[in-house]
Amino acid sequence: MPAIRVALPAPLRSLVARGAGSAVFSGFLLVAMLTMVGKVVAFAKDAVIAAKMGTADDLDAFMLVFGFFSFAATVLAGGLPESFVPAYAELRERRGLRRAERLGVQCAVWHFAALLICGVGISLAAPALVERATHGFTPEKQALAVKLLHGLLPFLLCFGLAHHLSAWLRAGKYFLLAASAPLLVPFGIVTALVLAGDQVSAWTLVSGTVWGAVAHVAVLLIALTRRLPHSARWWRCCLRHWEPGLRTVLTNSVPYLVGGIAFGSAAVVDQTMAAWLTAGSVSVLGYSEKLCTVVLAITASPAADVLFPHFSELVARRDWKGLRKRLFTSAGLIVGAALPMTLFLVLLAPWIVRVLFERGAFGADDTQRVAEVLRFAAFQIPFYIVGTVAARVAVSLQAARFMLTIAFSALVLNATLNWLFMHHLGVAGIALSTVFVHALSAAATCTVCLVVIRRKEAA
Repeated sequence: MPAIRVALPAPLRSLVARGAGSAVFSGFLLVAMLTMVGKVVAFAKDAVIAAKMGTADDLDAFMLVFGFFSFAATVLAGGLPESFVPAYAELRERRGLRRAERLGVQCAVWHFAALLICGVGISLAAPALVERATHGFTPEKQALAVKLLHGLLPFLLCFGLAHHLSAWLRAGKYFLLAASAPLLVPFGIVTALVLAGDQVSAWTLVSGTVWGAVAHVAVLLIALTRRLPHSARWWRCCLRHWEPGLRTVLTNSVPYLVGGIAFGSAAVVDQTMAAWLTAGSVSVLGYSEKLCTVVLAITASPAADVLFPHFSELVARRDWKGLRKRLFTSAGLIVGAALPMTLFLVLLAPWIVRVLFERGAFGADDTQRVAEVLRFAAFQIPFYIVGTVAARVAVSLQAARFMLTIAFSALVLNATLNWLFMHHLGVAGIALSTVFVHALSAAATCTVCLVVIRRKEAA
């Protein structure tokens, strides 16, 4: 399916064509709109949760465990899928579509195997992991977290595999399904909440999350299977004869996997250190982050999804000038769109939190706590966008060594600044630490991209 084009006035179409490219712009609009719909559904879910559970202990336990699993799935998604997309683009450019599709099938098998091994390991280590990560929890609350962790294991498998399948679809410019299928997870949670009525608990959230993730990965699998050849001969060849590029993908995935552990650990570190503070701090931090992700969901996420295959194609064609131009143009346009939304969150934080969450068990004191954290957290948005776009260029260039250094430096810096700021500002200090980390990481990643591009031009 070719990239969807949007009919634009001639001057604007000319501007877009000179900048990010009309196909990129139309793909961005499509993904941004679908992601925004997803955020509306997610906020409906969060509003119901806030009304029924507020910042209760079992919600604290669920959010901590859910954040841990999201981190684990995202980390594994930062290994194979990140190295797969550039290899897929290169193979399709040099050897044809069928060879590239064979690589996609084999990478999916390896990715699922990695998720399964990770899930078994987490299940066996659950008590020790929860005990070390939740010093501020009571023993009863820790026991609940262990049970929730076991209950969410299917979510890890489905959500992690969906990352790879979505990357595969986006590599082929199939943005519509890749952007709309994630709606099934919050929709599953909302359905579970409605069916539970007044008997809502953390287990209600677990069941809705798991069934939503199962539906998500099933839809992606059906869509990809329909795209692939249906002949038994092709599938036998696909499963018996390993694509030579698979070794390159697996080798390149290791640095990205390690770097993903380091960089993605920031959210887990933040939640763990928030658990050391007063009761409800994990939930307060989670609510503020959800509001920031609204802006990021319609800016950084669609940009990364749509631009990644285009960056990979430019690298495959050795178009270094076009790559540099697209990096600057895309980052500038998206940051320009995000700045007004950032200021809106900062200036109207109490009103936004009150309108979205203040009802039922979520009271005025909770609104004040979340708004205070949100005013700090919102400043991460422009830096996060620049860093995300630049990171996609770095991955397309296979600059794994540089990204690994940045990721570990960011992890150490995040934990250090959290420790310094949280003693004076509480949960808001953790949010302020995130702002500094994203700002420095974005600057470092952009520098790496420009240096690598300059070296390749010289070569």
